[in-house]
Amino acid sequence: MAKKLVGILIIGLLISTIFPVVSSYNQPKLTSEVEIKIKGGYGIRAIIKNIGTTDLNDANLKVVLDGPMIFRSYKNRESAINLKVGKTMYLIIPVLGLGSTNIEITVDTTTQTASGKILGFIAFGVK
Repeated sequence: MAKKLVGILIIGLLISTIFPVVSSYNQPKLTSEVEIKIKGGYGIRAIIKNIGTTDLNDANLKVVLDGPMIFRSYKNRESAINLKVGKTMYLIIPVLGLGSTNIEITVDTTTQTASGKILGFIAFGVK
């Protein structure tokens, strides 16, 4: 009788390894993804869109302009933003300067770079 019981337990153990009882359902991973577009005009304009699956709460926003003749702007500024899923934020970065500059905008872990020319308050040729 004991041999039958041990045999049944071993067969049950083998079957349970082949056919798992517990489902291995993976929940979708929640991600915060951001799309950033940089444009010129009166100052520098950035369009920031949350295309992820979670809201951005107190996400770090960093703007860096590294031109040598940038007199007044968000030359190196950090702040926090909140952006719900699917929503878009329009950011206008006032600038005063002359000459070429590189523009770097970072939201959370997403960074977008561009370069352009500044003439007074106008940014043009931003690519």
